[in-house]
Amino acid sequence: MGKINILDDESANLIAAGEVVDRPSSALKELIENSIDAGATKIEVFLKSGGNRQLRVSDNGEGILREDLPKTLYRHATSKIKHGREIDGVPTLGFRGEALAAASSVCRLEIITKTREEDLGSRLISDETGVEIYETGCPDGTTVTLGDMFYNLPARKKFMKKDSSEAFSCFSVCEKLSLSHPEIAFSLFSEDTLKFRTPGDGRLFSAIYSLYGSKAAEGFQSVEYEFDKISVSGFISKPDSPRGTRGGQTFFINGRYIKSRSLQAALEEAYRSFIPSGKFPAAVLNITLPRGDVDVNVHPAKTEVKFANEKAVFSCVYYGVKTSLDPGEAALSQSKHQTTPPPPEKTVFERPNPAGYGVFSAKTADGELTSLVVNNSPDAVVNSPDALPEAPGFSDGKLQTALPEKPEVSQSVFISEGKYKVIGEAYDAYIFAESDENIIIVDKHAAHERLIYERLKKSKTLTTQALLFPITITLTPSEAEIILKNAGELKEHGFYIDEFGPSTVAVREIPSVLKDTGGIKEILETFAKSIAENTSVDFSDKVDSALFTVACKAALKAGESSGKFDAEYIIDGINRQNLKFCPHGRPFIKEIPKREIEKYFNR
Repeated sequence: MGKINILDDESANLIAAGEVVDRPSSALKELIENSIDAGATKIEVFLKSGGNRQLRVSDNGEGILREDLPKTLYRHATSKIKHGREIDGVPTLGFRGEALAAASSVCRLEIITKTREEDLGSRLISDETGVEIYETGCPDGTTVTLGDMFYNLPARKKFMKKDSSEAFSCFSVCEKLSLSHPEIAFSLFSEDTLKFRTPGDGRLFSAIYSLYGSKAAEGFQSVEYEFDKISVSGFISKPDSPRGTRGGQTFFINGRYIKSRSLQAALEEAYRSFIPSGKFPAAVLNITLPRGDVDVNVHPAKTEVKFANEKAVFSCVYYGVKTSLDPGEAALSQSKHQTTPPPPEKTVFERPNPAGYGVFSAKTADGELTSLVVNNSPDAVVNSPDALPEAPGFSDGKLQTALPEKPEVSQSVFISEGKYKVIGEAYDAYIFAESDENIIIVDKHAAHERLIYERLKKSKTLTTQALLFPITITLTPSEAEIILKNAGELKEHGFYIDEFGPSTVAVREIPSVLKDTGGIKEILETFAKSIAENTSVDFSDKVDSALFTVACKAALKAGESSGKFDAEYIIDGINRQNLKFCPHGRPFIKEIPKREIEKYFNR
């Protein structure tokens, strides 16, 4: 006698039901999606004992015809598609025809429904005694009630979580679906108590406001971005409102809630230099793309999807979020997606001084003048990158002169607008300045680090300094391979590197902003790690974390004495660029209102 048994339909249905309905929240998701597909503009959800005892969903959608009502209990009975070929690009949230069949296998089920064309509605009851259908009076739409979940599966029922945990999971499902369809008015009741209600006015911000409250809603900013038939829209948390977990991240594809590590990584990568490590952004983002470019038939729960071009979707989310966080990135992001922009037109002048300094200046395509004062000495300190030397084409420029031990600058090159006035420095670490309404405290090292990072990130013509003796660094075989493979691109970021031996590279030039060579190995290791990861973003974005390290090594250190010129340079730079966070996402500026000080002293 053979060992393989063919299960009866009842056993097969019980097993299959566990894939679709494994807890109240999964059943709730399927029911709400059916209501959305039915064209409902109003959906109400009622829970008892977290959905374990009873779960009810009512809508004002198109309803179910009486002749179709018995078919809803059959597996793979659906009105959404007619044959398998239509799965490619299916526009509805549901299409598998499993939800009601699965629910009827593990719950006591009741459906009350009426179409607009029918005079009387219909009532279907399905439980352990069988299936019955009656005529009944009811409004247009459908109400589905599930009771006593897993009453006929004790082995599954004993593993259900506490009512409070199941209720929380159901709340989460309702929140996400109400955010994905702000044009529908959602109401959620638990134990006859209203938990939330959305207005259904079609505005996503209204839904966010209703769900999370006014204070949380004020911490969001909008995102609108489109490229090559892919668009991303929604809201993201402001950098000063990070979360402790990823629980506030919600993604939709064409209005369908999904879980995607790729989109999660794109979002967090865009925030890399805006929030501290260990903190996470919140987001409600809907990605719209051609339906044929995404496969939603990966899992019965339909929360996992596959993209035809995952890299393009990743890039659209990444650049969309980054553009919203930093509007200055907009043009850069567009150029990265479209064509590589021509190198900026520049005229370079070099004039060494007796102390061994070289002054380099450049004129970019938009007319901006930049300059660097570079000392080839390993102990050199680099002054303001915006100082203008005397050279053909420059008027009123002043050449910086300095001693190798400590450069001194006689006059600030910044043009003050009278908004800020530097008043001192504490502990050689914190700059104090005053404006008309605030006292400003700035972390010197973190602020200078961000300024250097911004210049490194945006510069296309870095000034480098050749090393008298190349630095040899031994890396792991994989790190060395990555570094050498990308040596050409690294050169654009100021590092001239070639092979020196097995797993060993020789560094012959470094960016002139680096004051010493002690951290070169750490920088290259970070480069290698960044390049190996995040293959969906451009090279210049992959090396951001390495630029963090470069900026950190080049910035003024806490406890390192500096002059008023440095303080003015930092204050002016962060003011002009509206910077508040270091490259690692830590805040470096604190404003104390003048009124708060006056209140403390009873003035």
